[in-house]
Amino acid sequence: MSLSDYLKCPGPDQATAAVPETYLCPDCGKEVEIWTDEKKQRCPDCRAVIRNKNFQLSDEEKNNSLLRQDKADRNLKKLVHLAYQRGASGAQIISPDDISAEENLANFCREPRCENYGLSPSCPPHVSGPPGFRELQKKMSHAIVIRIDVPSAVLFSAERGEVMKLLHEIVAGLEQEAVNMGYSASKSFAGGSCKKIFCHDHAVCGLLSDRGQCRNPQHARPSMSGFGINVSELMQTAGWPGDINIRNTDSDTASMTWIAGLVMIG
Repeated sequence: MSLSDYLKCPGPDQATAAVPETYLCPDCGKEVEIWTDEKKQRCPDCRAVIRNKNFQLSDEEKNNSLLRQDKADRNLKKLVHLAYQRGASGAQIISPDDISAEENLANFCREPRCENYGLSPSCPPHVSGPPGFRELQKKMSHAIVIRIDVPSAVLFSAERGEVMKLLHEIVAGLEQEAVNMGYSASKSFAGGSCKKIFCHDHAVCGLLSDRGQCRNPQHARPSMSGFGINVSELMQTAGWPGDINIRNTDSDTASMTWIAGLVMIG
């Protein structure tokens, strides 16, 4: 060996030994580049931590990971408990990936045209539809499906507005609670037009008028219909019947149905 072999800086050898590898972010699916000498990287889109498979977690890191998972589980259970406290008949935690947003379902808002079409920013054509919802799915870690069982006759009576208002208030409350827990990107959805539910006695939506402000920002949430969310499939994913009618064996019992909402946690 020559003297120059002993005197040269080892830094370049170490640098050239490292090569980039591509990982898929487990939370949003984005491709993230991690060099072989790096333990981890953050996803530039959702900020999730992706670890290099070639590095073993230390006992401390494993413990911290378990603690974070335990905290997430406790938070989700708290949100489910809160849903029941506020009037939900059912609440289930599901994976955001199991929610289907379909173009043909969103198109029903336009043709045949819904009576609420264009009346609020939470309904078509003012929402991002299925493509926008799919982008949101990539950033979410969990979802909670909400169901309220009601007598079928109620949805065809003057009481319908109050029941729909309760649904919006429940999902909006869970969304805010999730944000308070640190899930700052959380979003919720409900059934029905917020214009008809909250502002039926106003000629024009506050946000779409010159006023430019929502009259009920704490409770009014976008309709699932405008995003093409397959609600029947959503119910089945939660472990409930997808049929809109709840069958009763007792002929003396009033026919029942349900309304549904969704909270995306992220």
